[in-house]
Amino acid sequence: MLKKDDFFNPFALAEFTNDYCFLCGCKLDDKNRSDEHVFPKWLQHEFKLWDQFIILANNTSIPYKLLTIPCCKNCNNVHLSSMENDIRKAYQSGYAEFKNLDDQRIFQWTFKIFYGLLFKELSLLSNRRNPSSGTIMKPEVLEQYRNLHCFLQSVRIPFEFINIKPWSIFVVETRACDDPTLNFNYHDNINGLAFSIRMGGIGIVASFEDASAQKFCLQSYYDNLEGIKLHPIQFDELAAKVAYKSFLLNRIPKYLTIFPDDQYSPFYVDTLNLQGFDATPVFNEWDQKIYAKILASYWASYGLTLPDIYREPNEVLSFIENRDGSIIVLNLDGTLNYNKKPIKL
Repeated sequence: MLKKDDFFNPFALAEFTNDYCFLCGCKLDDKNRSDEHVFPKWLQHEFKLWDQFIILANNTSIPYKLLTIPCCKNCNNVHLSSMENDIRKAYQSGYAEFKNLDDQRIFQWTFKIFYGLLFKELSLLSNRRNPSSGTIMKPEVLEQYRNLHCFLQSVRIPFEFINIKPWSIFVVETRACDDPTLNFNYHDNINGLAFSIRMGGIGIVASFEDASAQKFCLQSYYDNLEGIKLHPIQFDELAAKVAYKSFLLNRIPKYLTIFPDDQYSPFYVDTLNLQGFDATPVFNEWDQKIYAKILASYWASYGLTLPDIYREPNEVLSFIENRDGSIIVLNLDGTLNYNKKPIKL
């Protein structure tokens, strides 16, 4: 029977080496060792990423195909393989099918990518010319990911998240084009625990540990976008909004965990309400200029800079809403399609 102490906690042990499975923590040897691709093979082949490069936090370029983390064969071939099959089949069935996936499955898949990149950055030097410079990420900085790594164990151990979920996950429909290399984009925000990925006609935006706070306050915003295929620049705008709002969260989520009485019972995780007995808002006040700076980083590939995006005193460019609140619908080439009814927040 699994107990609390059986959970692998790499942050306490600083075990970010190739000697242990990143997921379950078992010792690896020649018999049980395998490599888990951070971005799954099917995704890389679908969007022609295999020979493309991704830039890590120290500006290191690494091919997607070599972006792997240590994993035992059981976790890789059984638990993670089952998860990947669910995500791949839903993706191939289209947006409507993907949107109906259990958000716990989507959390497992997206956070594995997020965490895999963190793991890789803990094994690479921040300055390759200076070995004494240490790794890109410091293990002590990553203590905030302890709970999320625990929740990732739900890939291999029965978990039930009751009442409030620890995360906010949004799935939207996006415009796809004929060139697969233009149909993929990825952003993460390590400090804000925010994530976004666009795969053809499907976009996922997540705030990984906010006790569903963004889900509660932004769901109506997303509901009003239903039926619209978002242009990539619009999707990145949504992702920037979630990334910034993640920074504004001023509470620390707390959890009540019930451990099973036997090996067949699940772990129960109850996320406590962030509001509690404190009547003050759970998010700090939104600052348009700071938001614009984050948005500029998401829109950099479009050639847009902060002066293009922000106008004093507090006006920020939007490709989603007109000044009157109506939704902008864009064709793939960026030309206007039509305006939809105003978004009600």
